[in-house]
Amino acid sequence: MKRTVYLGLLLIAPILLFALVRGGIGLASHQLESQYPPPGQMIRVNGHRLHLYCTGRGTPTVVIEPGMGTDWVSWRSVSLKLAEVTRVCVYDRAGYGWSDAGPRPRTAGRIATELHALLTNAEIGGPYILVAHSFGGYVARIYASRFPESVNGVVLVDPSSEEGNGASAASVAARIVNADILSLVPPLGWQRLKRLYQGDAALPAGMRDLPAAYRNRVLVGSSIVQLKSERNEFDSLSLSEAEVRAAPFPRDLRLTVLTAARGMTAAHREQHEKLARLSTLGKQVFAENSGHSIQLDQPELILDAVRELMELHTSSQK
Repeated sequence: MKRTVYLGLLLIAPILLFALVRGGIGLASHQLESQYPPPGQMIRVNGHRLHLYCTGRGTPTVVIEPGMGTDWVSWRSVSLKLAEVTRVCVYDRAGYGWSDAGPRPRTAGRIATELHALLTNAEIGGPYILVAHSFGGYVARIYASRFPESVNGVVLVDPSSEEGNGASAASVAARIVNADILSLVPPLGWQRLKRLYQGDAALPAGMRDLPAAYRNRVLVGSSIVQLKSERNEFDSLSLSEAEVRAAPFPRDLRLTVLTAARGMTAAHREQHEKLARLSTLGKQVFAENSGHSIQLDQPELILDAVRELMELHTSSQK
């Protein structure tokens, strides 16, 4: 009998120890996170809160939708420049960064609906120029289909394609090898706790001069909550692809598709050509010196695309 009890304790002890360590790290992490408050607004959307951060002034408002598993820190070269001439809004999707976890499944259609509610509840009026990367392209396309009256133009940055064959969100995610992107991947457990405790000293050298909002976003990084949200977005890809197939893009909405030429396959090129033809005003631009992360490799192409849409908007108002 005693032997059985001892064996039981030996089996249970590691589980209890793991739970205690994980709980302690989680508690300490939560306390340290309070040192890095969100720079923007926490807006309630359908029972949970999303973090929205807008800078600059002007119209139309540029709304950036990052790809799966990444955030708006990698868009600093674009958003900081655009904020000099118009209003730019970035946000943390449900479960990412400072935002609360949201209902599942985390499909592109659900995310698009939440984004619309976020902008509405925050009283950020249109028109918007949607700038979306990779999986974010699904979100932008569905948004434009559901709320066309609020959208002035769309820039798709090496977007995913629902056709698959080499350009799905899963395959393009595997092509992200840029060291700058990898440096943003958040640590977990003890390493995350260490980063929060060290503060700016834990940042990669190239990020220590960023504005506080971007430094803090890297430091809070993520936790198990974000990883679960990312995973659910990935697991729900088939649902997202079905949603985007059922969302016709407005034929008269200006659309620019930026295609990463580095490592481009014939299928990837063809799918982006089809995406550009979704609109009679669509065009395709090749980023000759870029991999999947055009916002890091050639941010000037995104800036040019947005400025062109802004100029067309200004001309139409005269």
